[in-house]
Amino acid sequence: MRLLSVAVLLLVSAAGLSAQTPAPATGGEALQTFDVPMTGTPQTVYILRRVFAPGDSVPAHTHDGVELTVVVAGNLELTERGGAPRIYRAGESFSVRRGVVHEARNVGPGNAEIAVTYVLDKGAPLRVPAP
Repeated sequence: MRLLSVAVLLLVSAAGLSAQTPAPATGGEALQTFDVPMTGTPQTVYILRRVFAPGDSVPAHTHDGVELTVVVAGNLELTERGGAPRIYRAGESFSVRRGVVHEARNVGPGNAEIAVTYVLDKGAPLRVPAP
């Protein structure tokens, strides 16, 4: 009986751990996760690839949703309004919350490539210029 109790306890503990930290379905490493708030507004997901030549930039803008970005190659500087610039290197990722004014530029000697996922309100533009 004691062995059965221990076995049940181990099984329940293992089930609890797997429910808390799910592994990605592909067996790969999750670079970033984001819980999409369920506000009742339909959402559209866009996945884009963008290459910045040395010195290229995107002026200050916002999104009607969230941006999740992985730097694939090079160095990209991200500045959120009111914050200090931060440089992200290949393999690093970042997210920008809804409505946060931000800008980005390639600060490296070669091209900077990013993979961007936007989760936006359905019908919203990809980018809204900031004043």
